[in-house]
Amino acid sequence: MAGNVACLRGWHPALAKAELESLFPKNQVITLESPRLVALDGELDLEQAAINVNSSGGIQAILTDCIIMDWDHKDETKKQFIQNIRNLIEKSTIHGTIGVFSWRQEGRINGLSGSEIASAIGGIATELGYSINLEEPDHKLGIMLDGYSNKVICGWMLDANMDSSGLSKRRATERPFFKPISLDPKLARLAVNLAGGPMDERIILDPMTGTGGFAIEAATMGRNIIAIDMEEEMVEGTMKNIEWALETPKSTIEVIKGDATKLSQHIPKQWYGKISGVVLDPPYGRNSHGTISHFELLESTLSSVCEVCSKDANLVLILPIKAIKIDNYNQLKDDSLIELLHGDWGDFTVMIENSGWKIKGLWSEHVHSSLSRLILHATIVPQG
Repeated sequence: MAGNVACLRGWHPALAKAELESLFPKNQVITLESPRLVALDGELDLEQAAINVNSSGGIQAILTDCIIMDWDHKDETKKQFIQNIRNLIEKSTIHGTIGVFSWRQEGRINGLSGSEIASAIGGIATELGYSINLEEPDHKLGIMLDGYSNKVICGWMLDANMDSSGLSKRRATERPFFKPISLDPKLARLAVNLAGGPMDERIILDPMTGTGGFAIEAATMGRNIIAIDMEEEMVEGTMKNIEWALETPKSTIEVIKGDATKLSQHIPKQWYGKISGVVLDPPYGRNSHGTISHFELLESTLSSVCEVCSKDANLVLILPIKAIKIDNYNQLKDDSLIELLHGDWGDFTVMIENSGWKIKGLWSEHVHSSLSRLILHATIVPQG
C-alpha cells in the first residue's frame, strides 16, 4: 500500500502541485517519480478531499489505499498487481455498486492496456458479489498508467475531475459579457484556490475584477467572493456573467463599484479580517486611475488590501512578461530571467515588500511567441 496519491493535470503540473498544497495544508505533499504524481502524507478528510478535487483547476484525481506497480514487462508482475487489487476489494467494507475507470498520463506504457486491467478488475468485483455501474457508482476504483515513470497506480477514487468541459463552457468567448484579453477559467480557478486555501467561510477578494473571471470560478465552487471594479460597465458585466454561470448561488457574492486603492471605503465591515485570499490580474492598457503609473496603482492597491484582509492572507498576482522558456514541471527559480512589460523586476520586488507582502512562489505560462504570463504567489507580512 502507498497511501494517498494525487494525479495532477498536464497543462501545468507545478502550479497544480502548489494548488494542492494550498488546499491540503495539513498534509505533506511529496513528489513521486513523475511530475504529475504526488503523495499526500497524513490523514485525509475524505469528504473534504472529494470537494477539493471537484473544485480544483489542476487536480485530476485522488486515489486512496493505493497499490503501485513498477512495470517490468513481465506477466507475473501484472498478475500480482491484479491479485493485490483483489485483496484491496476483499478487505474493504464497502456496500453498493462499483465503477472501475482507467486513464493514462504522460504517454503510453508499452505492453500494458488500462482497459484490459480495468476489465479484469471489473470481473473480480462481479465475482466478489458487487454490481458494476459506470454511470453513477457508489464507489470508484481508479487505475492510472503513468508513461513518465512506467508506474501503474490503483486505488479508491475520492472523486475524479476527468471532464474539463465545464471549464471550457465558461471561457470568455462563451460568456454574455467579455473582453478579448481574459484568463482561461482553469487558471482563474487555480489562482482562486492557491490564494484562498481550504474551502471555508472566509472570503476571496478580487479588487480589479474586469469581466469577472475570478469571481465566476469562486462562485461556481461555492466560495464567498467580493469583486470590485471602478467601471460601471465591468460591474454590470460581471454580475451578468455570474448569473449566466450560476443558476442558484450557494455563497456570498458581492460585486461592488469602487476604487481598489481605497478598499476600506468599499468592503462591507462584516468581512474585515476575513478575506483569506486576494486574486489580482491588473489591467495593463489604459486604466481608470488617469495618469497614475502601473507601479503606483499596484502598490496602492496592495497596501489597501493589507488594511482589510486576514493576518494570514495569500495573494496571487498575474503579470504579463516578455516571453521566456516555460517549464511547466517546476517553479521559476531564476527570477533574473523575468522582464516585465511595464517596469523593472528589481524595482517591482521592492514595491511588493514595501506594500506588505512577501513572495512565496513564481511560475510562468506561455501566452504567445512574444508574451508569457507570470503567476506570483505571496503571503502577507505580519504587522507589528
